[in-house]
Amino acid sequence: MDLSDTPEEARFRAGARKFLEESLPRLGRPQPDDLVGRVPFWRQWQRMVFEAGYAGLTWPKEYGGQGLDERLRAVFGEENDRAGAPDRLNIIGEDFGGPTIVHFGTDEQKARYLRPILTGEEIWCQLFSEPEAGSDLASLRTRATKVEGGWSITGQKIWTSRAQIAAHAILLARTGGGERHRGITFFLLPMDSAGITVRPLAHMLGEAEFNEVFLDEVFVPDSAVVGEVDGGWKVAMGTLGFERVAIATGRVNTTKAIGDIIEDIRGRRDATGRPLGADPLVRQQVADLWSRALVHRTISQRVVTGAAADGPPGPVTSIGKLYFCPLVEDLADFRLSLEPLGGQFGLDDELAETRAWLRLANQARGTAIAGGSTFIQRNIVAERILGLPRS
Repeated sequence: MDLSDTPEEARFRAGARKFLEESLPRLGRPQPDDLVGRVPFWRQWQRMVFEAGYAGLTWPKEYGGQGLDERLRAVFGEENDRAGAPDRLNIIGEDFGGPTIVHFGTDEQKARYLRPILTGEEIWCQLFSEPEAGSDLASLRTRATKVEGGWSITGQKIWTSRAQIAAHAILLARTGGGERHRGITFFLLPMDSAGITVRPLAHMLGEAEFNEVFLDEVFVPDSAVVGEVDGGWKVAMGTLGFERVAIATGRVNTTKAIGDIIEDIRGRRDATGRPLGADPLVRQQVADLWSRALVHRTISQRVVTGAAADGPPGPVTSIGKLYFCPLVEDLADFRLSLEPLGGQFGLDDELAETRAWLRLANQARGTAIAGGSTFIQRNIVAERILGLPRS
């Protein structure tokens, strides 16, 4: 596989690199550490990206996008990572909520919701998982009951990233009497609706990024339904496909990560003063991680090529996610192993560079669950790609 840029990609990369070099210094640094405090900083950056024509690269032009190829979107992600651009707070809106509306939503829903995602005005969250419906999402119990002019929704969601700063949510609720995948409907929910309670949950890094969300007879109009009533499972599978593309291709630039590790090793020595890179075990681990990162890049190109086709991405995204998650864990763990006591203290007690790797090591464990757990992905690959019988 030829991984070099096409002439079009090379021109686009040069333009993106120039934009980043000129724009990032205008932001001011550093960005706030806490999630709520980061919102104004992120909105400033997102507006700059939008006005420069780099937001919604693959979205239709009539909704604020650029109508470009998925491969160019991947190039822009690589350049953002190389330049150290700010984290994206609206991943759910940009990477899978918005594309779901593009593919399954009504014209009215597209006109109302898509552009504010790209401009940074409205952040989204995802109300899928429940206390007893995580990997087994089809067992969800949140119920939407038909009332005059819409639906009344009651239930509980959990592990909802960024619900405390979100304006809207994509929501799954049971509307029919069918079992499992039948009778589930996909809704768009304003997070300021009466009857919604958001309760932050601190994760292992001590931060409250996740939340419990309680819904007590929350009303949404009929216009909030995406797709068919009782047909939300098909829409949700499209959403999860978009999420897996984002995870498999762009959540962490693994080739840059191993490059950073190699550069760091060049300047290090062991306790005896010998160059760290002379250690055969270190060299072996670097070679292993470097080769795996290269394989990941080729898999990412395959996923991007599939995503560039019309419609939601297919099951190949599961291969990308299966390969990506353990690779990121091993990259972060290896880098931390180079520190005498790396990862042994809290985030506030570590040096800045060590903190970044420690954060990645912890977050990588959660990524293995996001978008469907490892076991779910293995089943998808077995059944839909290899053609094996259902277990």
